[in-house]
Order: sequence, then C-alpha cells, then structure tokens
Amino acid sequence: MIDALVFLGPALAMCLVIASIHVYLGMHVLAREVIFVDLSLAQLAALGATVAALFVREGHEGVLPHIAALAFTAVGAAIFAFTRRARKHMSLEALVGIVYAVASAVTVLVLSRSPHGAEHMKDILVGSLLNTTWKQVVQIAAAYVVLGTIQVVLSRRFIRISWTPDEAESSMRRVELWDLAFYLLFGVVITLSVQVAGILLVFSFLIVPAVITRLFWEGFGRRLVAGWVVAIIASFLGLWASWGWDLPTGAAVVAAFGALLVVAGIVRVFSSAAT
Repeated sequence: MIDALVFLGPALAMCLVIASIHVYLGMHVLAREVIFVDLSLAQLAALGATVAALFVREGHEGVLPHIAALAFTAVGAAIFAFTRRARKHMSLEALVGIVYAVASAVTVLVLSRSPHGAEHMKDILVGSLLNTTWKQVVQIAAAYVVLGTIQVVLSRRFIRISWTPDEAESSMRRVELWDLAFYLLFGVVITLSVQVAGILLVFSFLIVPAVITRLFWEGFGRRLVAGWVVAIIASFLGLWASWGWDLPTGAAVVAAFGALLVVAGIVRVFSSAAT
C-alpha cells in the first residue's frame, strides 16, 4: 500500500489540483448549456501544440507548443464570447460541436505528417497522468492559485452571465468582453490541464461532478463542496484500479467518474420513487 501511495502520489496530487478549479468551472459550463465547450477548447489547445511541434525537433520543444496552444485556445474563446447573442437564432452547443469537429479533423491531418502520430493522439485523449512529476504538480498548482484568485475577484459577473444571461445582457456593459475574460481564463486552465491529463479526463473533471451534484442539490456552495468530494473519490478509485489491475491511469479515472454517475443516477431514481 505504501509503495502504491509513493508511486501514485504525484498523479493523485495532480488530480486534486485539477479538481480544485475544474469542478467550479464545470458548474458554469452546465449552467451555460455548452457542455462540450471544454472539449472544443482542449482540442484547440492540442491542435496548437501539435502544429507547433511540426516546426521544432523532438526534444527541443521549449515553450513554443505552450504558446501555440494558448493562442489557438484564445481564438476559440473569442469565437464563443462574441457569438453569445446569436443563441437566440442558433444553438451555441452546435457551434461548440462544429469547432470541436473541425479542430479534431485538422489535428488528425497534422498528425498524419508525424511518424509518432498515433502515440500523440493517444496522449491527447488520455494524457500521461502516470508520468506526472512533483515539479509539474507545484507549477500547475501555482498557476491555478493565480487563475483561481482572478476567478474569485470576478465571480459575481461570471456567475450572473452564466446563470442569468438575459439579465446580464440588459444590466451589464460590454458583456461580451466579460464573457471573453471568462473563456480566456477557462481556456488557460484547460490548456494547462490537458497537457497532463488529456481531453477525456479534463472533460470528466469538469462535467461529471457538476451533473451528479445537480441531481441532489440546488445551492451553489453545497454543490461545489459535493463536487470536490465526487472528484476526490473518482480520483482515488481510478488510481487504485490502475495500480491493482495494471490499467491505463487516465482511462481508469474516467471510468471511475462514469461509475459514480451511474450509481448517483440509480440512487436518484430510487429516492424519487420512495418519496
């Protein structure tokens, strides 16, 4: 047991760091009804990093892939922010899906020129959580402290835009710019986490706790705390299964999130029937 904790320690710590802000952002995503926006931004970040990797030799990447990932993510953030008023005429979820599909297709095209394309695609989807180092944990945790502080300072505006969009548009000036700020912060968080955890695990941390807590609670604070608990349990279960059964770590944690969602759904059905 001690050996497992030592070996999986950085991966578990990274899961907890990711959960600290992703659960909160997932509640915003669910309220905005743009469930796959994180997938789209994550795919854009992966596309940017992949494109940048074509222009540098392996082992000499430096910061260029990170800059490219942030740049591509910023483009996506601008698209989603400045098309918010179009939701009366079209589904923003459809736009999110289109951006994801196009970014995925272009990523496949770019990777087809790489001799390690299949391995890169696997890393994009499920990440390399097991290879996480304590240095990465500290770096991302420090970045999340800064990003989380900004989110707290601007939380009133962001919450108003997410939960009461019509009221926000009528009472707030330059609402698109505030929305752009939200998506830019969101994009930076996604860019940092997807490089370690992969697209599927990032999506799970964002959406599954928000969905589960919405089944049982209404209050923002209670849902946030419960969402953190869900994320922690899923992380422990997934990492334990990965260690015990020699499974891919990222995929195991995603499966643990799925299992918790199924259990929560069953509990909700039976509790509703009992009342």
